[in-house]
Parts: sequence; C-alpha cells; structure tokens
Amino acid sequence: MGHLNRALAVCLRLRDESVDARIVTNSPFAEGLAALARCPIVALKGNEWAVSARGYVDEMRPRAVITDTFPYGLRDEWRNVRLSVPLIHIARRLLTPIPIRRTEFALIIQAEPLSSEHSDSLGDSITLPGPILLAPGRVPTPIPKMLDRDDLTLIVHSGPNEEVAALTLLANPPYAVISPWSNIDYYPATNLYQRVRHVITGAGYNSMADLMAHRTRHTAVPFPRRYDDQHARVKHFFREPDDGTPQAITSILSLL
Repeated sequence: MGHLNRALAVCLRLRDESVDARIVTNSPFAEGLAALARCPIVALKGNEWAVSARGYVDEMRPRAVITDTFPYGLRDEWRNVRLSVPLIHIARRLLTPIPIRRTEFALIIQAEPLSSEHSDSLGDSITLPGPILLAPGRVPTPIPKMLDRDDLTLIVHSGPNEEVAALTLLANPPYAVISPWSNIDYYPATNLYQRVRHVITGAGYNSMADLMAHRTRHTAVPFPRRYDDQHARVKHFFREPDDGTPQAITSILSLL
C-alpha cells in the first residue's frame, strides 16, 4: 500500500504537468484505488512480476520508468530496456542498502534521510527537502459521519492484524481502526488527520510523511520489516514539514 500511495502522489503531479503518467503494479489494492483516484493504474497479474513489467514496458515504450525503493531496473529481465528508457530510482531508508550501479540510472532521488553508507553508495543524486506527499483532498473521497469528529483517535495501518491489534492497545476511546482488515477501509486517511484528536500508526514512510504537520497528535510505532528501517526513520526523518514532491517532479520532468 505504501508503494502505491507514493506512486499515486508522483503520478497525479506529473499528470498535472500534462504528462501521461500511469502506475504499473501488482498491488492487490490497485483496482479499488484506480477508481477512487481516477488515475490510470495497470494491475499486473502472476508471480513473475518483473517479467510482466518488462513486457508492459516493451509494449508501451515509455519516456521513462520510475522504480520505487527497490531498483528492479537492475534485474536481468530489464537489461534491454535500459538501453532506450531512462530509469529513475526513488530511494528510501533500508536496513541493508541494495547495491546499485549508479551509471544505470538517469536519476536517483533520495526521498528521505538515508544512512551515510546508503547515501554514499548512490553517488550523484537529488536530496529532497521533505517527503513525497499525497496532499489532503487530492483524492476527494467523502468522509463518513462516524469519522468526522474531533474527539476521535484513529489507528491507521495496512500491516498485519497483530500489528493493528498492538496499535489499538495504545488508543483511548472513542477510536476507529482504518485498515484493509477492519470494517472501516477509508482512503486516503490523510483527508482525516486535521480533524481528529489523535492518530496512531506504524512508522512507515507514508504515515510519517502525512503526519509531519500533526506531530503533536501523532504516535508512531516502528515495526520490524525485512527491508524497511522503521526504527531509524523515527530517529532521522525530516525535521521540518516541507513538501519534497515539487522538487521530485521538477527533477523527473527535466529528463522528459
């Protein structure tokens, strides 16, 4: 869900600039989100995601391919694509940085403060002044009456049920759980944050980014992840609530 949210933030801003941008994903949330956001989202099926993506790129011949977090552009299935399609890599904080060959990317964007080892390995890159944000109201979904109240605590999490349960233990009533696994599945939750009393989330990129302007009402709990370094993110995330999306879009447009 996090990858899809960031991709939507970038895609919608590119479309504002008259760029025919679209999201290509194997996320199970793709179909529903495409209807809400009115944004082209191509849902790939099957286990061989990289093979399907390569076939789609071969067919569409886009002006650029943006990879979010994990540089799939390095995989064997993409070797020929690299010759004619500029690859753009958006880097986030990882437990163990994925080695990349800088010369194979036309642009690398650091979307949050990285470890010095990770940042050094990327070489020449763009460092954003703030996170990539999906602005509140950009996807104008109606707010249910049960969520439109200023005494409410929100628990917002798309992680596994046991993590949702752990976050819920921190909430004082009245509260509502927004999750794909709960009876309230509202998107995007960022539309609600300025209205409620308190928000409890994990320390994923989007949760931390969306709630920067509401830090006094936000509790972030870092969870262990295979790749994502949520504990380091809590310590080293952006200190000012700047929006890094305009600079990311400007950098991408410079290649098109």
